[in-house]
Amino acid sequence: MTKVRMIDPPSGWRYGFPKVLPEGVEDVMAWLVENGYPQREIDSCGKHFYCRHWETEIENDGVSTEGSNKGSGRRKRKTV
Repeated sequence: MTKVRMIDPPSGWRYGFPKVLPEGVEDVMAWLVENGYPQREIDSCGKHFYCRHWETEIENDGVSTEGSNKGSGRRKRKTV
């Protein structure tokens, strides 16, 4: 198991977040944009742009052992 740091910007679910924030990232804003988060979302928050961060453990196959989407409100759609 490996301990990783997760990041979830505002409305991040729209753009594939939360994601693992790699160690050594110095410019988090640039990393967010490089990983699909729109610059306009950052700009719209101005000085009040905050992201949720937490640590979790993942297995060597990349699966979280803590359920990183726990409480996110996501549900599977029923197909009829």
